[in-house]
Amino acid sequence: MKLKNRILPAMLFFGVVAFSSCDEKEKDALQPTFEQGVISNVMVDSAEVTSYNYAGKELTQINYYDKESGELESFEKFVRDSKGNLIKSTTHAGSNHAVLSEQEFKYNDKGLLAQTIASYYNGSNLEYSAVTAFEYNSQKDLKKKSVYEGNDVASAKLKSYTTYEVLPNGNYSQEKQFVIDGKGKGKLFSTTTYSYDSNQNPFFKHGEPGAAASPNNITVAATQVHASNKSYRYTYTYKYDERGYPTSQTATSPTGKSETFTYMYSN
Repeated sequence: MKLKNRILPAMLFFGVVAFSSCDEKEKDALQPTFEQGVISNVMVDSAEVTSYNYAGKELTQINYYDKESGELESFEKFVRDSKGNLIKSTTHAGSNHAVLSEQEFKYNDKGLLAQTIASYYNGSNLEYSAVTAFEYNSQKDLKKKSVYEGNDVASAKLKSYTTYEVLPNGNYSQEKQFVIDGKGKGKLFSTTTYSYDSNQNPFFKHGEPGAAASPNNITVAATQVHASNKSYRYTYTYKYDERGYPTSQTATSPTGKSETFTYMYSN
């Protein structure tokens, strides 16, 4: 299964910010309490590319639109338990609503996400399954994420893992991604270092549990790919409203190409 590239603001999730030009081996995932209004739409060049649906304060669906045609390209739906914990998400094709992927969420006795099971489909056929296991530090910040090929950690094969460093203010400052070599050992693939502003990230609340979620907005994402000894630096600048929430983000790639995302809020 291969989806068209979604146009998303890079501060949404780690992994969107890097590697659009380097092997696509990594793509990963973010949660303030809003005094008024929540993010409702994302625009690029006056074209809507993302919209958000809510039930009360809970996010229920994210819709992704084709920038050129305006057609619904795909959408994600979220299911929560009585405590508000996310227990299932599904991604659907925009055209016929066919299920493209499903993800189940399992929690430990401390209420932290312990494991996700993801299934990817091509039509009605299961194409790939993966299990992700999560570890945390004593402050309940994400410390390590391990990805296994299969649908059961006990029998699945470890493919990669990522370690995280977090600052006292809750922003994740660095992530290191390791791939498992032929001998079953982790080999450092890349290191990404992040810088932030001091304003509130409006997508923080939308992060799936277990994501490296930062409360402030990314200003720089600098990645070193160790095998090729190549570096990639993405920069982000913002305009803010009176609350300190960004109204736009301009993302500049390592090649110097820029794109501006405009954010709309519901009040």
